[in-house]
Amino acid sequence: MKRVFSAILVCAVLLSCCVSAFAVTESVERAANVLSTYNASASTGANSGEVKISFNASANQRATSIGASSIVIHKSDGSYVTTIKGSTGNGLMALNASRKSGSYTYKGTPGVSYYAVVTITASAGGETDNKTVTTNRAQAK
Repeated sequence: MKRVFSAILVCAVLLSCCVSAFAVTESVERAANVLSTYNASASTGANSGEVKISFNASANQRATSIGASSIVIHKSDGSYVTTIKGSTGNGLMALNASRKSGSYTYKGTPGVSYYAVVTITASAGGETDNKTVTTNRAQAK
């Protein structure tokens, strides 16, 4: 009886080790490492009601696409205002480049402070690296 119990216990321990190792192997994900440097900031625009959102992105290699894939504008109290999707057409994304700098001017309400949550994206070698930057607050002129 002791031998049967010991054999069952050994099998159970071995089975649990195999299942644990499998679970760990399946849940490991490798983070993309395409972006080397990135930043974003907000500043008062040149005209009434404007806030300028500027960004810079650099990749470790030539990227198939790089830039600001989205800019989400918020009022300083955190309330959502709008989302701007980045593209080559609006100048927020570049193709086949290792760097991209740009800006987007939001026309808001004069005297109101805004900030942005900017997603900087770079794709290269089958990997996509996304980083999110929350800018400082800037008052619309």
